[in-house]
Amino acid sequence: MVNTNKKTVITYFDEVINTHKLNRMEEFFLPDYIWHQMNGTDVRRSQDSSHISALRWLFAAIPDVHYTVDQIIAEGDMVSLNTIVTGTAKSEMFGLPAAQKKVRFKQMFFFRLANGKITEEWEVVDLDGMKAQLVKQ
Repeated sequence: MVNTNKKTVITYFDEVINTHKLNRMEEFFLPDYIWHQMNGTDVRRSQDSSHISALRWLFAAIPDVHYTVDQIIAEGDMVSLNTIVTGTAKSEMFGLPAAQKKVRFKQMFFFRLANGKITEEWEVVDLDGMKAQLVKQ
């Protein structure tokens, strides 16, 4: 189960996030998964499409965004990843003007899986590291 869960999460990043194929989200997430946002808000996918909206925003802000799995650990029904995110910031991000700059930052994810699909997701983004690159001269 642990290796299957790892493979599911890696495939999600490779085939959905890195290719911007949001129409494939249902292949990887249970219909009522919970997205635990960094601001402390918990969103059930069946009630709210903010997760997909957030990904669309990311793809617009960094059109060439690419996630590389730096580390992955799995135990039981949990998978955690440390990723390196790269791309070119093309539009306004986090209140900063469009920078047209390359960015590289870390993002950590924690996923709980059930029946081969993601049922919960937590994430932490290195916003300070990203912002420092966008305002850097």
